[in-house]
Amino acid sequence: MKVEVDKEKCIGCGACVSICGDVFELKDGKAEVKEKETSKNCAKEAEGLCPVDAIKVN
Repeated sequence: MKVEVDKEKCIGCGACVSICGDVFELKDGKAEVKEKETSKNCAKEAEGLCPVDAIKVN
């Protein structure tokens, strides 16, 4: 799966990092993707829990 974060939408809440720290990290108050391609299901969970829909997993 391809993982992307829209930094314009991201509010830096850290939910994605809490759920899937192997794929996401916070840098300068915004989420960043550590693994742009992943098979980890937690990336999809993070997409669903992002309060501002800043994460896309395809």
